[in-house]
Amino acid sequence: MARALRANPSRSRPGRLAGALAAVLASAAVVAAPAAAEPTPTPTPSAPAEEPAAGSVSWSVQPSSASGPDGRTSFTYELDPGATVSDVVRVNNFSDTPQVFRVYSQDAINTPEGSFSLLEGTETPVDVGLWAAVSHDGVEVPPGGFVDLPFTLTVPANATPGDHAGGIVASLTDVVTEENDNQVLVENRVGTRIYLRVGGELAPSVRIQAVSASFSSGWVPFTGGDLSVTYELENTGNVRLTGSQLVDVEGPLGVGLASVHPDDLPELLPGQKYTVTTEASGVQRLGRVSARVSIDPASLNVPEGSPEPPDVSGVASVWAVPWPELVLLLVVVAVLLLLRRRSRGRRRRAADAIAAAEARGRAAAAAELQAPQAQRVIAVVVAGVLALVGLLAPAAVASEDPPGPGEMDVTVTVPSPSPTGSDTGAEPGSESGGAGGAAGGAGESGDEDGGPGEHPPTGADVAGWVLVGGLLVVFGTLMVRSMRRTGEAAA
Repeated sequence: MARALRANPSRSRPGRLAGALAAVLASAAVVAAPAAAEPTPTPTPSAPAEEPAAGSVSWSVQPSSASGPDGRTSFTYELDPGATVSDVVRVNNFSDTPQVFRVYSQDAINTPEGSFSLLEGTETPVDVGLWAAVSHDGVEVPPGGFVDLPFTLTVPANATPGDHAGGIVASLTDVVTEENDNQVLVENRVGTRIYLRVGGELAPSVRIQAVSASFSSGWVPFTGGDLSVTYELENTGNVRLTGSQLVDVEGPLGVGLASVHPDDLPELLPGQKYTVTTEASGVQRLGRVSARVSIDPASLNVPEGSPEPPDVSGVASVWAVPWPELVLLLVVVAVLLLLRRRSRGRRRRAADAIAAAEARGRAAAAAELQAPQAQRVIAVVVAGVLALVGLLAPAAVASEDPPGPGEMDVTVTVPSPSPTGSDTGAEPGSESGGAGGAAGGAGESGDEDGGPGEHPPTGADVAGWVLVGGLLVVFGTLMVRSMRRTGEAAA
């Protein structure tokens, strides 16, 4: 049993429905589920499962028979093409006022989320909803009572083998005022399911399509992100299906990152589609990430030995770019480069300091090596000059000029005093003569020495001077070369 509630009819204002009113037909379809392993007890009008609230309307639709409900929760048939079956549907009214219901049959569908539902009441059925031929526009049910409605389901001769699904509903239409004062028609529906299997070959199959994936993550490194996977399943066979699902998330080179087991497939009707969206958390950002969807379908209510649908799979890929990790890596690389640059600068400065110290050391060593050499050169030059002076001094003394013509060397001899004048008169004459003779002797002597008295250097003197000068030049040249080599070695 299922119930649908509506607002108090006194709150509805049908008079306000004008030509500008947009009448929208909504469905709140509550359809009983198929029988489980143990049938769910069906409440009767005399013993409802719960009392409805005052002023509300509650009702249900259930399978029945000529003798009343028989414990079925849905109409289930296995018929060959062209076969006919008769049955009874009961409408229960649990409210305290009589209600007029619209009772009709309709084809079943799956919602995008996979739920079992029926087409809108305004749509024309083409399958079981048409074959059941239940159509009553006004069925009045007394308060706390019920009405049994017989119907006949006829399978067309050209009906396709396999499963066909539909339902029988009882609906009430209300006028609802929205917040913007617009009034709309709302159809509240309660129904029960019809499952029909037409005889013939069963061919269960399912197809997976439109597999897509999206990745989202935060900015905390190494925490991973969320991978959302969406895919569509379509029952391409002729048997109702269910099954298990598995989503494996793989990174480069097939590295497993995550596995997700979505809920088992809901009852998927033949020709219907079901959209699945699942999410894997904690997926590491490793670049290109793939999501592989695997479906292991299973047929519902098939005889033993019937063929099973094959497994299907689909793959979708998406980029899981490790932006936080890349930013962190760039920061680390930048820090390492900065530290390396600073280390290189320190090493360069240390090398420059060492090179400068070595240069100063070489300069000091060269200066220390050159100082004795210079001193020796100076000593040699001084010795050579002194030697030259020593050689030239005798020649300079020998080259002093003798008295020239008309000059004479005068030697004055001061006689000692004599006591007798005779001696004085006689002696002067003799001494003068002696002096004149001495002078004459001196003049002769000068003539004998060779004229004016000049004495030029001899060849031996000149050879000695040249030898000494050459030795000094050679020795000085050798000393200068030695100093250059010493300086180059120090550098």
